[in-house]
Amino acid sequence: MTHQPQPAIAAVVRRDNGGVDDLVAGFALSLINRGWWVRGLVQEIHDGIHDGVFSLVDLGNGESYPITQNLGKFSSACRLDPAGIAAASGVMQRIADEGADLAIFNRFSGLEAEGEGFSAEMLSIMSREIPTLTIVPERHPAAWRRFTGGLAAELEDSRSELESWFFGTLQASSTMGLQAPLVGMARNRLSQSSELS
Repeated sequence: MTHQPQPAIAAVVRRDNGGVDDLVAGFALSLINRGWWVRGLVQEIHDGIHDGVFSLVDLGNGESYPITQNLGKFSSACRLDPAGIAAASGVMQRIADEGADLAIFNRFSGLEAEGEGFSAEMLSIMSREIPTLTIVPERHPAAWRRFTGGLAAELEDSRSELESWFFGTLQASSTMGLQAPLVGMARNRLSQSSELS
């Protein structure tokens, strides 16, 4: 199957969260099961006493990082736990240092739109030409476009769209002759898989 060259940065832009976390996690696991080096964080939501409890799960080892705090039933304060986010950021820093075939960030949301959260890790990974995928809630596409300089693909929430984008990034890197360490790994895997077929 031939894939059109794609930019190495992409986001699934969603009006709601209906199943998008499961879609991205399932896509990541599918690539991992096919031998691709996919790293990063996916989001899980668990039932809590007053509201959902959010955790980030490391795709590499399954470690879970709780990122919400129980502030009580009547609290209107932000429930995000800065300590949980800081702990999870180490996962993404290692990707920048060690590489991957694909880096997945659970969200580009309010914190990242303000230059906080995982924004520094995103920029570090993107600057190394590592294909990067995230989810952008409906209220943040303008901030996402500014953050990426308009260079990111915006994807529909379907497995086929994610597959086409990912394999298109490999086609683009091959066409452009990029020599980043990751792109070299990905290109080698792509040529090995085409030799087998």
